[in-house]
Amino acid sequence: MAWFHGKGLVVELDGGGARAREERVPQEYYQLLLGGRGLGVLLWTLHAGSRDPPSPLDPGNPLVISPGGLVGSPLSTASKTAFVARSPQTGLLGRAMTGGRIGWELRKAGYDYLVIAGGLEEPGVLIVDDEGVRVEPAGSLWGLTIGEARRRLQEEYKGYADAIIGPAGENKSRIAMIDTNGRQAGRTGLGAVMGSKNLKAILVKGRGTLRPAKPGEAREIARRLNRETREHPASKALVEYGTPIIMDYTNKKHGVLPSLNWKRSTLSWCPDPEKAHAELSRFAPKHRVSRNPCTGCGRPCSQVLETGEGRVDGPEYETVYALGTNIGICNIREIASLNRLADELGFDTISLGATIAWAIHAGEKGIIVGTPGWGDYEAIRRLIVDMAHRRGTLGSLLADGVRAAVERLGGRGGDLALHVKGLEPPAYDARGLRGMALGYAVASRGADHLTSGAYAFELPGSLWRFSGVDRLSYEGKALLVKAGEDLMAFYDNTGICKFSRYTLHPENVAPFWKAVTGIDHAPGDLLEAGERTITLERLVNLWLGLDPERDDTLPERLYTEPISDGPSKGQVIDREAFNTMRREYYASRGWNPRGIPTSYTLLRLGLEEILPSNLKDLATPSLR
Repeated sequence: MAWFHGKGLVVELDGGGARAREERVPQEYYQLLLGGRGLGVLLWTLHAGSRDPPSPLDPGNPLVISPGGLVGSPLSTASKTAFVARSPQTGLLGRAMTGGRIGWELRKAGYDYLVIAGGLEEPGVLIVDDEGVRVEPAGSLWGLTIGEARRRLQEEYKGYADAIIGPAGENKSRIAMIDTNGRQAGRTGLGAVMGSKNLKAILVKGRGTLRPAKPGEAREIARRLNRETREHPASKALVEYGTPIIMDYTNKKHGVLPSLNWKRSTLSWCPDPEKAHAELSRFAPKHRVSRNPCTGCGRPCSQVLETGEGRVDGPEYETVYALGTNIGICNIREIASLNRLADELGFDTISLGATIAWAIHAGEKGIIVGTPGWGDYEAIRRLIVDMAHRRGTLGSLLADGVRAAVERLGGRGGDLALHVKGLEPPAYDARGLRGMALGYAVASRGADHLTSGAYAFELPGSLWRFSGVDRLSYEGKALLVKAGEDLMAFYDNTGICKFSRYTLHPENVAPFWKAVTGIDHAPGDLLEAGERTITLERLVNLWLGLDPERDDTLPERLYTEPISDGPSKGQVIDREAFNTMRREYYASRGWNPRGIPTSYTLLRLGLEEILPSNLKDLATPSLR
């Protein structure tokens, strides 16, 4: 294989230093999992050990950085790198994708991935470059915001790719993210994993050249695919307006834009709903001052705004919801300012906003005191800073997300809480999107829109091989979610951005994959690698304590509290129909009715060849 190096770098942090070694990668890993997310999950499993799994904040919890299989290729949107570890937020498998440069630089340094195990006694910075691997003291960097730490690091390490945590990660907030050159590996609290290792930053610089197996053919195919992606109407809309343009579907057309901790599902609560929609969905042309595209992307959807305190990349659609509609703010300047603050302190904006929304709602009900009111921008700013530093009664209560806050209150406020497996939901009200309801429930990392991508099928009614999709129907949604998960895992394994879903699919990527990697995969092989990844993640989660009956479900409010306003008014999830949908989903995957993969499914997918025995032993011998 000309494209893959066939080796990874394993770094063991030990007190004040680091021991590094290279490890060889069996060729079948690339053939079966392609790279990125799938390879990262397997590597985490192999490095976590075969006995009791490491606790999330134990330094022995490995952090794996795994570039998508096409990262560094001429395909302009193939920029994504997976971060994988056991999640401090859910206790299950954690992962997050980022479009930062670190994956590209790792591959240029000669490695297909990086595994970081162990921890440091004092805060440090891990450096990987042509001089080798070393740890430098973090010194005064510890305690700095992400932007200030980056500025200081770039003074000495100009041109290095980075992965940096802020005060939230240093203080082991379970909703902390990792920032990679201004792009965020946001979900599942992996910033706290770096914090538990006393690792402020990771710096990587490679000097090698990546060469496809058939360079001329790869360039020619990429030229055509890049043009098709760039010229697609959906791409043009994303470039012009950014992801908030999705509000045309979620707010206007379908009424599934969660607001005020999901008490509302449109902008009807804003003083002027029409003006608010125009401002929030189309702010970019008026306010954009720059762009910050993911590495190598020729179709940049980023919209950089000036906030008065500095620039921020965004707000993206999810942040317009999380730090806007869900906490009662419909002013784009205030949302952008909170976005910048969250990025600097190192928070996942989705979990941060959802946690604050729950707190405000709980305050309304008299469950907790001292909370901000809806839309109280200044009080919310202060609260975010307190949460990052675990400061004060309320900041300490909320620092680890909704589920942890409810647990600290002895279950009080649990009826208002919105999370699946401990992960707070994104900006799609599942009561009006049946596929998203199932997708939230069964996703390996919790309430997550990017595992199934079902919203991308249901909002417009068509995508890829699906057309005429009825968002309110339960029929056929098990197969849609299964296919969507396989497709989204294909993107995560190859590193292709999911916003290329309108043009790039296994059918037209397969020739490019062969020209770049030298591996002759048919479209079905690429898609099956996604299916393999989903079953692998299910086995890992079972090892980590997943109980499908308890965990593959939805917040109680989605079954009992109908949507209160807008086009989806009155919609609620029917529990019996949902349970049927879930059983159909399990069957479509070759899992038994309790959600456990069968040994035959492992054999069919080729996982028997690569799994450690502790995972293989979790499979059930039959579908019963």
